Amino acid sequence: MEIAEMLERRRIDICCLQETRLKSNGVCHVNSDKEKYKLFWNGQKTAKNGFGNFVREPLAQEVLDIKKINSRLMWIKLCIEKQTMIIFSAYAPQTGESEEMKNDFWAAFSDTISTIPKSEAILFGGDLNGHVG
Repeated sequence: MEIAEMLERRRIDICCLQETRLKSNGVCHVNSDKEKYKLFWNGQKTAKNGFGNFVREPLAQEVLDIKKINSRLMWIKLCIEKQTMIIFSAYAPQTGESEEMKNDFWAAFSDTISTIPKSEAILFGGDLNGHVG
């Protein structure tokens, strides 16, 4: 898979990806020439939007939990050198979506963040579709 090859070339361990257009949700293995990655994805019933996280092996073996909040939010909990870390992936509604959808997204985002203990490090990845001007 082309993405796995790019991750290998750039020595990337974790990558948050948007616009996957994968249906439903799941986990699969993706291999490049030398590296193995695990893809955790979250999508919709239609092949629209969607996002996922690539985690390089053996780091993927350190995944403790996965929480799929909705079709735009999920997190993966890892234990890295005795530190619990949350990889929080978000895909905010873009321009043209309803204000209700945007407000629902930000409310769910805020509610989810507030449940994560302060002792756990959080790494944000994703497309928050911010606009300036």
